[in-house]
Amino acid sequence: MTEYSMMVVFWIATCALLYALFGYPIVLVVFARLSKRRAENDFDELPRVTLIVPAHNEIKVIRQKLENIRGIDYPADRLEILIGSDGSTDGTNEFVQANLPAGAKLIPFQQRRGKASVVNDCVAASTADIVCLCDANVMFRPDALKRLVHRLADETVGAATGQVILRSEESDFGSGEATYYDLERQVQLAESSVGSLIGVDGGMYVIWRSLYQPLPADTILDDFVISMRVMRAKKRVVYEPDAIADENGTPLATQEWRRRVRVSAGAAQSLLRGDFPLLSTPVFFWQYLSHKLLRWMIPVFLIALYVSNLFLVSEHWFYTFSLAAQTSIYVIALLATWSLRFRSTRLGGVPFYFTMSNLAMLVGISKGIFNLQPVTWVQADRSVQNA
Repeated sequence: MTEYSMMVVFWIATCALLYALFGYPIVLVVFARLSKRRAENDFDELPRVTLIVPAHNEIKVIRQKLENIRGIDYPADRLEILIGSDGSTDGTNEFVQANLPAGAKLIPFQQRRGKASVVNDCVAASTADIVCLCDANVMFRPDALKRLVHRLADETVGAATGQVILRSEESDFGSGEATYYDLERQVQLAESSVGSLIGVDGGMYVIWRSLYQPLPADTILDDFVISMRVMRAKKRVVYEPDAIADENGTPLATQEWRRRVRVSAGAAQSLLRGDFPLLSTPVFFWQYLSHKLLRWMIPVFLIALYVSNLFLVSEHWFYTFSLAAQTSIYVIALLATWSLRFRSTRLGGVPFYFTMSNLAMLVGISKGIFNLQPVTWVQADRSVQNA
């Protein structure tokens, strides 16, 4: 009975992992190639846009951000700029106030409340039809905003996000991180063609202001919740790969760990609060189930796979091979933890990033379920980059 039960657990975990990691992306790409693309619409006149930059202690990058805003190719009379400073104490407010671009306004909040509250207040202060949310360390290419706004001309689209390219010259695991994001972009492109993107890149996206609903102040993952609410309104979230911005990759493994924990905690929080697509939009729901829900369960599937494999190792050579393969991945990840040089290679970086990400996901989901994740974010070290 134990052997049979372990075999059931092993194969359920195996099938779930194979589908989440490989099956869904393959099916998605096939559907994307078979789907007919709609003729793209365009606006007769560019709509008014409010560019919102939430900021907390961004003195290291705010000069470059203001210069970047000045270089955005969008009519000045159609662009409103709001910089919401969330209790900054490092001179960010003073520098911004002294160097405001034309059409820009600083909204300094004395108390640090978290990004969700800042976004709520800035959207409420907006006078435009479209809101563009971006991070202080994300630098737009000149035509990026126009390309994002262009996608909203399609009446089925409620939000659009672009391609944020990570610059990871000093990253602890540039190879593993880069591999993950390269694959993720391919999935996003296919999702956007088939139905809707499941989430936006919080560093750069646009949304119709009429679709924005104020977020609870304790929201951890604001950009994901916003995109889920767009989908619940039966509008698509799309990916525009030609709308490009540059951002430094997370340089240290400890910083990436914190980011992953936070994202996973926010994911659990959003699920518990019902921020996911409706069953009445079956394609959206299938994409959410496959791309997000099953991925969040990958740590559980990995544990179930390994434990059940221990019970089955003597039953057949296949189970012996399977256990050896899993153990090898974790040993490589452990070795990469100790060696930065090994971690920078694809052989060491990919297993390390995969293992670290899933451990962080397990911790983050637990924090989200038990409401242990702080709302305010301890940011990664900011450094100026060349676009």
